[in-house]
Amino acid sequence: MSIGWMIGAIVSAFGISIGCGLAWVLKHIQRGFAFIYALCMGMIIGLLFFEMIPESMELGGWITFVIGVGIGGLLFQYIHKLMGKITIITDNHQKDIFVRSGVLLTISIAIHNFPVGIALGSTVGTETENIMLTTLLLHNIPEGIIIFTPLLLAGFGIFSWLLFTTLVSIPIAAGSLLGQLFEIESSYLLAFILNIAISIIFMVAVKELSGEAVKHSSVISCLAIGGLGLGIIYLYLNLI
Repeated sequence: MSIGWMIGAIVSAFGISIGCGLAWVLKHIQRGFAFIYALCMGMIIGLLFFEMIPESMELGGWITFVIGVGIGGLLFQYIHKLMGKITIITDNHQKDIFVRSGVLLTISIAIHNFPVGIALGSTVGTETENIMLTTLLLHNIPEGIIIFTPLLLAGFGIFSWLLFTTLVSIPIAAGSLLGQLFEIESSYLLAFILNIAISIIFMVAVKELSGEAVKHSSVISCLAIGGLGLGIIYLYLNLI
């Protein structure tokens, strides 16, 4: 059997790690909570509307989108409520927000990466495989920035990089292995899983990040900075 599933996980981890490095740079360039909250919010919205939602619509259409997003919203509420009940992370409200955001984003990106892995597994041994791997690498960079920016701001270090990169990359390997073994081709199933991730990511951006950004700044300022983050993702995705 080809080791393409393992290569996919390694490529994903490398892209996420580059994003982590860029998040580390961002942390040291700008320490203002409102700026980073708003910038991450804009980057998340850009990633959703310029990449993930169009991909979902192409795979499954509107009905699958609505069902998946609805279930994802319920799942977010459950996870959010569960974390609030059983997890006492720090004695600092800002750090609590950062950690919760980072964990929720990791979960949602991991969910998103599973159908990506399935699609990758179906291309193993074909000319499309190298194109898919290059796309995976480049598209994991902004996801790495989004995940690790709040985690680094919460004070997490090298251990968090290893842990969260592994958590995000394992679904790529698992999905790719399944795609390679069973040749899963149901676009509706892939879209459904992707839509759950879209919903969770969107809820994190709106409920976790935008609200906190407005608390520490003004609505106009947050919209402007969020627009900057959205523009960065737009330019990045179009340049690659």
